[in-house]
Amino acid sequence: MLKRDFILVQIEELGKVIAQLISLRKVNNDAARKTESIRQVYSSLKTDTAFLLEATVEEIFTRLDEGGRTGLLRMEIAAYTLLEESFMHPVEKEQMLRKAKAILEYVQMHDTTFSIERLEKISEIDSLLI
Repeated sequence: MLKRDFILVQIEELGKVIAQLISLRKVNNDAARKTESIRQVYSSLKTDTAFLLEATVEEIFTRLDEGGRTGLLRMEIAAYTLLEESFMHPVEKEQMLRKAKAILEYVQMHDTTFSIERLEKISEIDSLLI
């Protein structure tokens, strides 16, 4: 129980970092702060962009789950981070957006809760891919 509470607190903190990333995207284009925030999220998730882009969604789930049944939440955070990172890398933008979409669709399919926010993010990614 304590381990699960600790993991949930960590996920909440990662969510705050992602909220900061989103606000940075809307307010200004401070690449250094964005890069540091993205690095912080990936470090907390114990993953990186290269792994997320190369691995299958099942492999991503396996790595991020860590036996704590939080893999889907951590995958969603990774997808949001990829989405935000795509705005900083125009060359890899399409690949990052497609992977973020695939991850969010996997989470939507396997999660026991329905998320309108997740569906809106998937639609947002679709509109960016057009």
